Amino acid sequence: MYFFLNKPHNKTSAIRLRYYVKSEKQTFVYSTGISIDPKNWNKENRMPKAKAGAAGFELKKITSQLNRYVEELHTSINTIESEDKPVTREELKKRLNQRFKHVFVKKTTLIDHLDAFIEEKVSFGKYQNRTIDKYNALKNKIIYFKKDAKLTDINKKFMIDFINFLRLEHNMTDITLNRNIGYLKTFLKWCRYSGIKLDETYNQVTVSTRDADHVHLSKEQVQTLENLSLNKTLNKYRELFLIGVYSGQRFSDYTVFKKSDVVNGRIEKRAEKTDYKSYIPISKKLEKLLNKWEWRLPKVSNQKFNQNIKKVCKIAGFTDEITKTTYIGNKKIESIEPFYKRVGSHTARRTFITLAANANVPDHVIMAICGIRDSKTLKTYKKFNPNVLENYVDTIF
Repeated sequence: MYFFLNKPHNKTSAIRLRYYVKSEKQTFVYSTGISIDPKNWNKENRMPKAKAGAAGFELKKITSQLNRYVEELHTSINTIESEDKPVTREELKKRLNQRFKHVFVKKTTLIDHLDAFIEEKVSFGKYQNRTIDKYNALKNKIIYFKKDAKLTDINKKFMIDFINFLRLEHNMTDITLNRNIGYLKTFLKWCRYSGIKLDETYNQVTVSTRDADHVHLSKEQVQTLENLSLNKTLNKYRELFLIGVYSGQRFSDYTVFKKSDVVNGRIEKRAEKTDYKSYIPISKKLEKLLNKWEWRLPKVSNQKFNQNIKKVCKIAGFTDEITKTTYIGNKKIESIEPFYKRVGSHTARRTFITLAANANVPDHVIMAICGIRDSKTLKTYKKFNPNVLENYVDTIF
């Protein structure tokens, strides 16, 4: 008898039990109802890995649960044999169901319910893996904050204390904090829809955010990049970035363009993050780069890309020092760093949107190209170019 992962190459996999039934010369497979990140699975021991900290605590819980299945399986086999009955797959399933059906984990704590929420979203395939990762990260923060918290503890005071904890212990800016509290409220909304009564005062707590100091490239800077002389390696990252600028897409989408995405002379593609569809005109510059790569763009990680596009922008001379402002509650934090250090994969999308807006492209057209449905979301991308102020004033007088 041993355990195995149903889908070992997925982000999360169900754990199943396997036992060879001699009397039938068949293998009995039984779902434990427990899931795990394959990275935390010991392939040799066929059990969760031993780790320290909060992650280790969760893995120990899974190991304990799996050991219950081992004990129950052996008990069932011994009982069946003592009754002079043949050990069959059907009989084993019946007895394990009697023991474990609907009682895998009694959901008593906030973490228990959050686990059920995450497991449901994974099984339904409703969320992307990166979103599931964010909910798991939220779970770890709650464990450090108050691991035994119950849903009945959730109220206005709990939210205020949790926000203060994230600010003090994780040095979380208001933008990141707002995002995390949003995840928590989405989970609590799911609880309400599941029929669980909550203290609604938690909804009174919000985190105010201010516009982030994200950067975009000016039209002149884009032209500088286009004409820059680079070695073969950095040229690859420059061209990937320009494909992002010309298309207005996220890194996860524009790095996987395929010829089959072309419909009626434009690229039509659903975003990996939102599943919203984008309608991307193929400009001459975009077509030239895609054809150069034969529509098979090099695969690079986001982290590696960000490291190298900064090098490209430094060589391009984007070294002017700029101020970055962040907020942690009422605390305003300013730091000064060269422009190129602020450039990343998402700068390409922000550059497209800003340049399109400055060229008076209508918002609904930009939203269709970029796969944005909410005008508020578009507003967070559009960055005003102060250099056009004089032009507007000249038209007034």
